[in-house]
Amino acid sequence: MSNDRTATVIVEPDPGGHHFQAVGTVTDLAQRFGPVVMLTSRAGAESPALGVYLGGHLERGDLKVVEAFELKVPATRDMAAEAARWCRDGVDGAAVSRVVLMDGDQALKRWWAVAPKQLRGLATRPRVIFMLTRYPARLALTDLTGWRLRGPKAILALMAMATRTLHRAVGFSGREDTSTGWVVKRVRDPHYSSAHSRDRAAHRAELGLPADRVLVGIFGAVDARKNPPLILEAIDVAGLDAMLVVAGGFDDEVRAWADGLDETDRARVFLRDEFLDNDVLDSFVASVDVVPLALTNNGPSGIMGKAQAAGVPVVTAGSMVRAREVEATGTGIACDFSAVSIGDAMRRATSGELVRTDAHLSEVTAEEFAMTLLGIDADGRPFDRRRAMTAGAGR
Repeated sequence: MSNDRTATVIVEPDPGGHHFQAVGTVTDLAQRFGPVVMLTSRAGAESPALGVYLGGHLERGDLKVVEAFELKVPATRDMAAEAARWCRDGVDGAAVSRVVLMDGDQALKRWWAVAPKQLRGLATRPRVIFMLTRYPARLALTDLTGWRLRGPKAILALMAMATRTLHRAVGFSGREDTSTGWVVKRVRDPHYSSAHSRDRAAHRAELGLPADRVLVGIFGAVDARKNPPLILEAIDVAGLDAMLVVAGGFDDEVRAWADGLDETDRARVFLRDEFLDNDVLDSFVASVDVVPLALTNNGPSGIMGKAQAAGVPVVTAGSMVRAREVEATGTGIACDFSAVSIGDAMRRATSGELVRTDAHLSEVTAEEFAMTLLGIDADGRPFDRRRAMTAGAGR
């Protein structure tokens, strides 16, 4: 096998949300050093997200996609076995130097137990990297729920590292967070947006949205955790003359709520239940006046990053990470998890009260995300996230 090219194996069976967008970002960096393979599921191979986010890579030959799993959440043993097989065989004549699990929270529970057997006997051990999408970065001492989640994951990561089957674990932090982390390194969720609110009128015309209404938007993979009924109630409580825009792939519970709207509510709700490609999603976000995020996962939000990049104010409830971020940047309002509080925050956000205070913070680029995850820069050298943030501040 060639000594100057090294391959990267990315394991991402679940195409949900914008997982494949993150795969594309990592591929942008990894393909500079050699071939890249993504091991996915049948659902991943058939998902429209594959063409939307990875189509360019596939056309250029930067990425090979392999349907390796039946399920979107395969057994940890199966993921380790498939990764080991590619490490033994190599990719297009190149040895595998990195294995990246893009959503490693579930696999972390048993990786320390099953991976050593699967990776045993490899001529060259790959560097194994886990992205933990549900690892709370900073917690208040009183946040017992957060500590119950964070503590065991840190211990499991250390156990896997002790077996030399995990070399780097990375978890999301707020975009204002300048710390780098210890056991789990911190990566700021990128700002992705191809649209801006300065072109709001054009976006509304293109999407069939009213030009003269206040629009409140819920976007992305729209499941019950995003609480559209609560946001509709908050609009009522605040007395906002606003339309609720819900666009993206609905889960069954949200679809049932939408189907059950009465005639009055249906007239003030815009619904689009389908997978949105990135440009359409960005246009939706840029078209509205406020994006409420009433969900209780204590982490950053990709939709919030899109809103911030598009200059759309955010209202957040249910996450200290998001609360710290909007307070530090002036890009939104944090509030309590209630219709009254959310409604009041949306009223304030749409009245022009917000003043951005993030001049000292650099925008989080997709390249920074990939470099932090892989732990290398564009030349393959160890990546110093703190130094990169300092150099980019104020741009």
